[in-house]
Formats: sequence, C-alpha cells, structure tokens
Amino acid sequence: MKSNTFFSKLVPKESKFYPILRSMSDNIFVCSGLMLSLVQTEDKEQRKELYRQIKALETKGDAIVGHLFDELNNTFITPFDREDINALGEQLDNVLDSMNSAAKRIVMYQPSVLPPQTVALAEVLQQCCELLLGLVGELNAMKKNPTVVKRICKQLHALENQADDLYEHILIDIFAKETNAIDLIRIKEVVQEIERATDNADSVGKLIKVIVVKYA
Repeated sequence: MKSNTFFSKLVPKESKFYPILRSMSDNIFVCSGLMLSLVQTEDKEQRKELYRQIKALETKGDAIVGHLFDELNNTFITPFDREDINALGEQLDNVLDSMNSAAKRIVMYQPSVLPPQTVALAEVLQQCCELLLGLVGELNAMKKNPTVVKRICKQLHALENQADDLYEHILIDIFAKETNAIDLIRIKEVVQEIERATDNADSVGKLIKVIVVKYA
C-alpha cells in the first residue's frame, strides 16, 4: 500500500493544471466583456459599478494564480516545465492587471467622452481574450495537434497588430483635437492600458508557441 502511494505521487497530475489555467482564461474573457461595456458608457455610476466588477475579477485572478503556484510546489511531476507553467500563469494575470488598470483610470479621471475608436480597441481586446479561451483549452491536446495552437497564436498576433494600429490612430486623433493637456494625458493613459492588455494577450500566445515547440 505504501509503495502504491509513493508511486502515485510520481504520476503526472496533468488534469490538475489545465482546469486552473482554463478558469484563468474564463475570468479574463468575462473581464473583457465588462471592459467593453465600460468604454461604451458615459454614466459615472455605471462606470463605478463596472470597475467594481472588474476589480473583483482581478482579485479572483490573483487567487487563481496563487492556487496555481501552490499546486506547482506540491506536485512532483508536471505536464511541462514548472517554469513555463509559472510564466504562463503570470502572463495571463498581466492581461487582467492591464484591464483593471484601464478601468481604474476611467473611474479616477471620469473623461466625459472617450475617443470613438476606443470602443473598437476594446472589441479587439475582447476578441483576443476569446482566442485565449480556445488557446488555453488546447493546451492538453497540443502534443497531438500543435497546428491548432499555432493557428490560434497567429490569429492572436494579427489582432495585436490591429490593436496597435487603432492605438496609433486614437493618439493622432486626440493630439489633433484635444486642447486640454491634462485631459489628453488622461485619455492617452486609458487607451494605452487597453492596448497593453492586447500586448499581454499576444505574449501569452508567444509563450505557448514556445511551449509547443518544446513539447509537441
């Protein structure tokens, strides 16, 4: 009996990590929907409520990452390098952190109107987060079918490029039209954090591509 218990600890606990990572990607996707709603409203009270929900998801994300790290410390064999799992958890958390940072700035600065293209940028972010759902969901099958993962990573990178273009056009627009220097800086910070969230989502894709090359 003791021998069986010992050897059971040597069996890879692959099923332990994938649901944790999927719960993180689920959390990110829900947050992206709230972020889109936030940039679409001018109502101050609604903004505060949406930020409260986004902050709660960011806190939940921290707890999920903490749970992931605990499991790494308690598992002898992992499905792939624990350093890669650790980095993946941190990078997913960065996506949430950027969205929370953008939401916080909207509530702090209370801009009367955000540039119209901010909505388009938030829509691209939501698409990125939807791709993350599929990408993380494919992790446990990446050895069998790495082409699916690579295809999603390519789509994710294309969306990140689209977000870069939108961000540049928003900056051009606000520098041309905004006369109040303080408001200009505040709006720039908001859209910069939204764009940074798409960068972080793309970084998740790049990290997973590296993992695929190593293990597929």
